[in-house]
Amino acid sequence: MLTKKEADNLMKTRGESRGVNIKIDLDYVLEKEGEEGLEKIETKMRELGYPLSYKKIMTMAFYPVGFEALVLLSVRDVFDLSEAEIETMGGAVVKFSVFMKVIMKYFGSLNLVAKEIPQSWKEHYTIGSLDMPEFSEKKKYAILRQKNFRIHPIYCLIHKGYFSKVGQMVVNKLVRCEEKKCAFAGDAYNEFYLTWE
Repeated sequence: MLTKKEADNLMKTRGESRGVNIKIDLDYVLEKEGEEGLEKIETKMRELGYPLSYKKIMTMAFYPVGFEALVLLSVRDVFDLSEAEIETMGGAVVKFSVFMKVIMKYFGSLNLVAKEIPQSWKEHYTIGSLDMPEFSEKKKYAILRQKNFRIHPIYCLIHKGYFSKVGQMVVNKLVRCEEKKCAFAGDAYNEFYLTWE
């Protein structure tokens, strides 16, 4: 359970996140839990000392990345989500994502997706980077490498679900995603390994 002290520490995290990243997480809550669920998240955020109003979030504005993390952790705590459910949430928010709409322009082409990913990341976050340094359509795998984005371990789960769903939509196959390296386990960066049949 997230404490006020942990919330304050997260809010000191360097970097910013677009409002759209927060909005899609709350869109998921609205779809799954309705207005009542959204109100619970807004109440939790007020209790932490960081008020949130879904209706006032500006999708293209930048917010502290710690604020986005607080929203994710509030969703986890309010609805008592397991790690598997957080990963499922990561996959479910894809349908609300502007990033996904950009990537879908390159449906079926891992080469074009690999070129687009770094720029799309920069449009959503002012810190960290994401690239796809290795992939093979023939061998049916791709590696996503996320550097300098050590915010909170909840992102490992959210991104694992998100990347597997995005991969599925690009290759039109069921995609499995494993986190092979993790900054929270002492690695220099996060690395996600995507495979499909």
